[in-house]
Amino acid sequence: MSMTVPAIGIILPSSNRVVERVTKSILHDYPGVDACFARVPYDGHPADGYNLVPFLQSAAMLAQARPGIILWNATRGALLGFEPDRTLCALIEAETGVAATTTALETPALLKSLGLTRIGLLQQGDAQEGGQLVNTFATQGIAIVARRDLGIRDNFEASRVSGAEISRLAEELTAAQPNAILIWSTNLGGHALAGALTAKLKLPVFDSATIGTIAALEKVALGYQNLDSKRSSAAFKAL
Repeated sequence: MSMTVPAIGIILPSSNRVVERVTKSILHDYPGVDACFARVPYDGHPADGYNLVPFLQSAAMLAQARPGIILWNATRGALLGFEPDRTLCALIEAETGVAATTTALETPALLKSLGLTRIGLLQQGDAQEGGQLVNTFATQGIAIVARRDLGIRDNFEASRVSGAEISRLAEELTAAQPNAILIWSTNLGGHALAGALTAKLKLPVFDSATIGTIAALEKVALGYQNLDSKRSSAAFKAL
């Protein structure tokens, strides 16, 4: 019997134009890993959580492809206070038998593991959402010492923000002397910029879609001897 190719399953928002591109870019270095995608509506969720029906439907379809993990590659959970993402993961795992995680949950864990707790934040929402993120990240031991709020209401528009604009705002954040910068929307094109910005600004610059994808890869690696998790973590340890 031939060996099953390891895979990550990814749920993304309906209006996202970036996550699939980022995933394919990262997986270029992992020819032995597949990625399977499903979408859920961006709108129509309660203010304090998620409409769980489309999530469970998408997760059930992804589970048929037998991924090692299902990732919700979006940042909404941080705005909600992280607990709804924990609930979502528990439900997906109970319904499908597949481990689940989210970009929002993986980000504070990554930052704290690297000792990076003073963060400059670039996020797509308005000032009210920015202030809320300051509070919710603080509950996870992460201090947002400076931020730039793009004021975007239509999620699709985040994918149209230019690389030059993202780079300019990231550079502005360094005035507050953070020990890392976080591009906080999986629909902002930060993945292609993070390496050059890290070199230029001389501090780590993290893209949220990248964080989720690499976290999923590392968790899948635990179950497959032929996938070296050191290669995926190197993308961050090099910083």
